[in-house]
Amino acid sequence: MAPGTTQPSWSSHAIIAVAVDRLVWVCALLPYGAVALLARVIMTRVFFLAGQDKISGPHIPLHMRLPGFDLALLDWTVVLPAQIKDSTFQLFETHYAGAPVPPAVAAHLVAYAELIAPICLLIGFGTRFAALVLLALTMLLQIYVAPGLWWSHHVYWVCLLLILIALGAGTVSIDALLRYLYQREQRLP
Repeated sequence: MAPGTTQPSWSSHAIIAVAVDRLVWVCALLPYGAVALLARVIMTRVFFLAGQDKISGPHIPLHMRLPGFDLALLDWTVVLPAQIKDSTFQLFETHYAGAPVPPAVAAHLVAYAELIAPICLLIGFGTRFAALVLLALTMLLQIYVAPGLWWSHHVYWVCLLLILIALGAGTVSIDALLRYLYQREQRLP
């Protein structure tokens, strides 16, 4: 510093700017793969459970406990799709009657889409396509079934699905593994 000059004082704007800059830096340490995995798990749960309610078939119990603790990490029963429930057909004939597709066709399409697309989303296989299918289901649900749920549910689902459509599954996925294998094969002589 030159003689006769004074040290500049820290203004509150500079302190806030430095704090925000450091917060952004810390947030950037969180890899997108972890964020995408969390988004995929959340959306899988939402749609897979809805699909499970629409079908009947054999049940497979899935239980996993944290060793040494009385904490269930996984306590779930999966229904394998043997047939679509009669209550599902009735639901599509009454509540979803305004849909542009005949109720029986819509019941089949939605029930199987709510089972297959979430599984693809969870394992990260065809993630963008699976998220697009679930986005279409969300919008159909919003328009024809539950228009009052936009701000309480659907807007959040749409945001998570749009992130997955725009940015993909992330590094913890079959999509990333297939991309890596393809690129490795392209580099070989």
